[in-house]
Amino acid sequence: RPRRGVGNRRASVCGMRLGHLILCAVLGLGTGCVMSPPPDVDPDPDAGETPTDAGEVPVANGWSWLPVEGSRCARGATAGIGIKRGTSAEDLFIYLQGGGACWNRGTCAPSHLQFGPICHYGENICLYDGEGGTKPLSVHVATADPFPANGQGAFVQDLAVLEQTELVRATLPTSPFRGANFVYVPYCTGDLHSGNATVEFDVNTGFGTPTTKRTFHFAGAANLELYLAELKARFPETRRIWLTGVSAGGYGATLNFDRVRAAFPEAEVHLLADSAPMVQPNFWSDAQDLWKAEIPEGCADCAQGLPQWMEHVLEQSGPRHRVALLAYDADATISYFFYGGTGIESLLSPPTGVYQSALNQLLTRFQGREAAGAFVLPGTSHVMLGGYGAVQSDGTVTAPFPSADGTTDLRRWIVGWATGEAR
Repeated sequence: RPRRGVGNRRASVCGMRLGHLILCAVLGLGTGCVMSPPPDVDPDPDAGETPTDAGEVPVANGWSWLPVEGSRCARGATAGIGIKRGTSAEDLFIYLQGGGACWNRGTCAPSHLQFGPICHYGENICLYDGEGGTKPLSVHVATADPFPANGQGAFVQDLAVLEQTELVRATLPTSPFRGANFVYVPYCTGDLHSGNATVEFDVNTGFGTPTTKRTFHFAGAANLELYLAELKARFPETRRIWLTGVSAGGYGATLNFDRVRAAFPEAEVHLLADSAPMVQPNFWSDAQDLWKAEIPEGCADCAQGLPQWMEHVLEQSGPRHRVALLAYDADATISYFFYGGTGIESLLSPPTGVYQSALNQLLTRFQGREAAGAFVLPGTSHVMLGGYGAVQSDGTVTAPFPSADGTTDLRRWIVGWATGEAR
């Protein structure tokens, strides 16, 4: 069963600019933050044979793109999901992408009316031309159509990097995910995949220009409801689901655990959230007001915040519903997003001590649970799944991150979560 491990890997940060930190979260590769595609990943949509079902557009390397009618990115464009079909009709691996969050006008739609926190939410002038200044704090919320119907755009970029990870490639004979059907859930709503609201922000793009209204769709939960209906129709024999995500995607996986269970009541649903500890952020009240995050039925306490929501999920853990968390004990990215103030100093020196205290309190909720656990490494890094192993150009797989006591490593630990076997 999953156990808490404390590794001795030296921490590193993928650069101090916030945009780089967000990108590390999106790619899911953690330290090193490799951003170039491996030589054997061909982004050509005509490369190779890709098995598809109705409505799916072949992309590359067995992946297809399915535009889902009714789904929305923040600016209103249709979203969708990526699908890679395997040989097992019963196994489904769902991966939710990450990439920041936004919870007010300055973080979602910064303009001359109000810029982001690095510019103290000021107006008229902001000298920081980056995320948290003149740009939103969440990926793709300012892009008109980040995931076009032809399967190109951001999906191809993310796919090239995902294909580097052994977790998704599943090349090793011992991988429990060999043969599984893989599903990629994009992130373009800024709401931790949890919202169901449409709002308008006043924006002004320059001196002398008129103020206009910008419509935002915080549709993460509504989108996932549509995606799950598609998956249920396309994979009706599913009996085991591995529900995963990194950063904002890890929060989305946790916040939608009940939703996935309800969509597949016959299936085991096992949750793995990477760098997404359910500690209480300072912005939660504002986010709730803006996103209208949907509270699970039977969990009145979930409205109070993320720790209570985590408790609700943990209460469901058992042999058919294992729950696992990966976290760095001084994660600088979560520290900044959840507890940072305004100004550049908060970005350069995020309050990791506040985060550490909150994380330690959260971890006590995992204690004594047979089917739940956390794998914690020291350091300020963000996103750990790359430590499961990366596939090299010669087909070899890099070694996994070790634990400090030498009893396990990240790959063995995740395999234990996936199979239910002690590691």
